[in-house]
Amino acid sequence: MGTLYRHTPKTFSDHLMNKLMYGLYHTFNFITGYNHSDPSVKAIEWRLIILESIAGVPGFVAAGFRHFRSLRRLQRDHGWIATLLEEAENERMHLLLCLHTFNASFMTRVLVVTAQAVMTPVLMSIYLVHPKSMHRFVGYLEETACKTYLKVIQNCETPGTKLHTAWGSLPAPAIAIGYYRLPKDALWVDSLKCMMADECNHRDVNHTFADMKSDDPNPFIQEHRENAAFAWRLAVTGEPAWVSPPKPTVEDKKP
Repeated sequence: MGTLYRHTPKTFSDHLMNKLMYGLYHTFNFITGYNHSDPSVKAIEWRLIILESIAGVPGFVAAGFRHFRSLRRLQRDHGWIATLLEEAENERMHLLLCLHTFNASFMTRVLVVTAQAVMTPVLMSIYLVHPKSMHRFVGYLEETACKTYLKVIQNCETPGTKLHTAWGSLPAPAIAIGYYRLPKDALWVDSLKCMMADECNHRDVNHTFADMKSDDPNPFIQEHRENAAFAWRLAVTGEPAWVSPPKPTVEDKKP
């Protein structure tokens, strides 16, 4: 929860992407009448589906460009493609987790298709001209995602809010328990915390890539190897990735 920050733009392209992303963010909030203090459940359901359906696009676009670039130049990619594809797959899983918890209306599906039709060629154009700008744009996009997830989690854990009433004790879907190796009694809010951690990682990865040259080696390769080894150990032992804190007993509540 204490890892939120806003990147300070330095270059002209940084400032441009910052204004573009946060301009879109605030415009989106204004048009939809988003209530930051106590949003409705439907508003958050709709928001998460739209957010994740868009967030899954940039990583795949960037990975595709770098894949064909590597083939065309007969050169190595230095490990970037794997990280970008992992990001795209992770965002797609976020979307599936949401859809196993609540349904998308017909209008939401229309908006998803429209947003994808608009954002994909825009992101492709940006990456074709200046790849660093797209990574910076995604970094700023993930900053807003982290902010959204934090607010949702806080509301889920605050008695009296609409989200606490609906999601405070809602069990995590089986797909989330399997994907994150959560305890069997995990709640939906535990899934949201894992998703927020993912978004924080995507934020840091894209801001890092935006500061690097295109032929610099990927600094996250060792982290991928360690995560893969950890996941293998969990699969072999059957242990959860983390254990829920014990629920307070009657004895604990006594002064």
